[in-house]
Amino acid sequence: MKISRALVLIPLFAVLITAFSGCVDNSPVGNETGLNTSTPNTSIPNTSLNTSVSDENPGNITAVIESNSLPDNFEYVASRPYSSEEIQDDYEAKNVSGILGGVEGIYKYSNESDFYIDLIECENSSVAENLIFAYKSSFPTSFSSGTEHPLEEESFNGHFAVKTTKHVTVGGEQVSRYSYIWRHENYVFVVLGNSNDSTLLKELAEATGY
Repeated sequence: MKISRALVLIPLFAVLITAFSGCVDNSPVGNETGLNTSTPNTSIPNTSLNTSVSDENPGNITAVIESNSLPDNFEYVASRPYSSEEIQDDYEAKNVSGILGGVEGIYKYSNESDFYIDLIECENSSVAENLIFAYKSSFPTSFSSGTEHPLEEESFNGHFAVKTTKHVTVGGEQVSRYSYIWRHENYVFVVLGNSNDSTLLKELAEATGY
């Protein structure tokens, strides 16, 4: 799902350079469904990762994925608008309406692994729950090996999140890829990457402060 995004980082960076030099508008460009025409405020203030996100103060959500205090060996690379159509496609949620869009933070770990934080804004908490349910439903109920489980609950930052596991083929070998997904009010957080070390994703998830 996300591995293909690495292929678009080069043109993405070219667009970001143009955007920052020309002070262009940073509002979402639309992801993949357009079921709702409203979009979140994705202006990019220079603040820390735990900037307030709530129904009372939903603006500036891009600030949540920019960080001055990332875990060791993580480097913030860029952020990009994330449209509702893209979100519906990436998270197997084409039947979920009320997804407003979001932003995606792109990070690099010292071993050159790529990581992402997706922050998705929904019309309300019910839509957020429906999005998470749709994503979870795209995973199998079990693996034949029995050594891992596709869906597991873990706790951090005072709440539960779902750790997902999928198997992909890299260099002719089966490897594991993970994500963490959870809801905060009407927002959905997702942390994922191309590392087979789930502890790194959990570190990044904890760094959000949510």
